[in-house]
Amino acid sequence: MKKIILLVALASLGIACEQQPNLSVYEANKALAEEIMNSYVSPTDYDFFANHIADDIVHVSPMYGKGEVGKEAVLEQAQFYMNNFENVTFNDPVWLPGVNNETLQPDGGVRVYGTWKGTSIATGKSFSVIAYHYFEFKEGKISQSGDFFDATGMVMAVAPDENAEEATE
Repeated sequence: MKKIILLVALASLGIACEQQPNLSVYEANKALAEEIMNSYVSPTDYDFFANHIADDIVHVSPMYGKGEVGKEAVLEQAQFYMNNFENVTFNDPVWLPGVNNETLQPDGGVRVYGTWKGTSIATGKSFSVIAYHYFEFKEGKISQSGDFFDATGMVMAVAPDENAEEATE
């Protein structure tokens, strides 16, 4: 009887270990995701950002009506944010492992919640927006990703004042 209990225990342990996430894959992908996110904080890192986007990326854009976009749109979006805002920070990040949608087991993907803050270069107005991002990786590059935040509200918050536009007309 003791042998049967021991075999069941070992089998259970083997199954549990097999289902455990490969934490080293998640940690490596998280480190890369952090560097990619820091590209927005330090826009001189655009080349690093661009070099870590897969050619066949599928990205969910935060811009109204865009939906899923490819690499060209991802790079255009990054340049927009990197070229038009300064003093950018990503505050209070909560990093979590991504999971397989079918098995709900960690799959090496990375998710993060946090608050972006910064200032429009053109108007000097600041913004603060809560965001959620996810990243999936293939061969050291982002192959799928998504940004979820009020991008339209953010752009409107830093837009020039209507009175300032009327005064120049």
